[in-house]
Amino acid sequence: MEGLFIQVCNRGIAAGWLILMVLILRAVIKNMPKYIRCIFWGFVGFRLTCPWLIETVLSLIPSAETIRPDIVYQKQPEIHSGISALNQAVNPMLSKSFAPQDVASVNPLQIWIFLLSVLWMAGSLSMLAYAIVSYWKLNRRVQESVQWKENLYLCDRIDTPFLLGVIRPRIFLPSYMEGWQRAYVIAHEKAHLARHDHLWKLMGYMILAAYWFHPLCWVAYGAFCRDLELACDERVIRGYDLGSRRAYAQALLECSARPARATVHPLAFGEANVKKRIENVLNDKRPAFWTIVVSVLCCVFIATCFLTNPRSETEVFGHSYLVEETLYGAPQYSYLLVPGTEPAYEITKEGELIETEGQSSQTAMAFGPWGVRGTAVLTELTDENFDQYIENQIGVNIIEDLCALLRTENERAWQVASGEEGDQVFYYILQQKNGDVYLTYGYDRGIGSNKDDSNIRWIFKLRVIA
Repeated sequence: MEGLFIQVCNRGIAAGWLILMVLILRAVIKNMPKYIRCIFWGFVGFRLTCPWLIETVLSLIPSAETIRPDIVYQKQPEIHSGISALNQAVNPMLSKSFAPQDVASVNPLQIWIFLLSVLWMAGSLSMLAYAIVSYWKLNRRVQESVQWKENLYLCDRIDTPFLLGVIRPRIFLPSYMEGWQRAYVIAHEKAHLARHDHLWKLMGYMILAAYWFHPLCWVAYGAFCRDLELACDERVIRGYDLGSRRAYAQALLECSARPARATVHPLAFGEANVKKRIENVLNDKRPAFWTIVVSVLCCVFIATCFLTNPRSETEVFGHSYLVEETLYGAPQYSYLLVPGTEPAYEITKEGELIETEGQSSQTAMAFGPWGVRGTAVLTELTDENFDQYIENQIGVNIIEDLCALLRTENERAWQVASGEEGDQVFYYILQQKNGDVYLTYGYDRGIGSNKDDSNIRWIFKLRVIA
């Protein structure tokens, strides 16, 4: 659940930039066709729900993964927002407050993320429960309604017309409503049906239930619901003369004169935001050609720059690396790497792994003579060739979680073997989906009596220096 929560947070942060852009475009291009606004909100929903987006240099999203999945295992937890000033302001406080203590058995950040994920799940379930209960109450309220014709029903217990339902949506009208008024209201509700707005609103609410903690998602959902109504009005009055538009506006005004319980229901359409809608109906003008062209170009701009992820550094070969962090050291060895004594590595463009002296001459004691260790061969990580080579400490599951995370988030892996068969030092070079590079150092004793000595001794997180 913690992993899912981190994914939701990252998608929410990335989508926040898109929401801000949509709000700006809505404010700047005032005569934009309302259906284009709905397309914008569709882009937002796609950004919030799609787990796979292409990477491009045209992306304006600063970071697709502000919170790394392995943050709970980092000795110095940090975010990667894509904004240097923000990283420099937040990361020192984050590391100071949540860095794991050597004497502590549990990482404090791991506890906090678990608690936050439980709170997030509880909030999402509460919102879904609210929708179900509200729908049940409103459905009971209209049980005594009388079918007028087709999917139109008259009811004495409601004060405003609304559309209710998902699979078989029905239009409910107050019994008091006059005939001239019904014609315009029915045209409006049928436009909702034709546009499948009842399904779009349901999907919007489901997304909001997952991102209830995100303030911009609440702003987006409110604007989305208003734009659905405006787009529906725009469709109905297409071709109306001024007299018909005035009658339509009068029908809206009559509906707003009574309290509208259905307007706050997540699965029902009622007559809300009436003042703005009446202004749009009475001042309706066909958008100028240039406005439509600019609106379409905005759609292309948003799809290109905000529905993509920034390109991460995917080329592992041809770089020199320092060890940024030692994530794991096999517990059966007495020699421990002190920060600053780790080796340095170079991976040539031809795939040769070169191990060299790092920042301290003490490194050679554990790693032996420096030089070329072998050529990288593409491989696939499995439980048998990776997890089972790692010695877990008794009563600590964090190592198992780390192994599983490295495998599931791995984009590509290469193996490098050095030495004679049956007594090899082997390495894994791991390129992760988020662009991080890891290297493991271990021993392969073959199938003889020393097989049990085969293990991965260290797992390093590497940092590019050249």
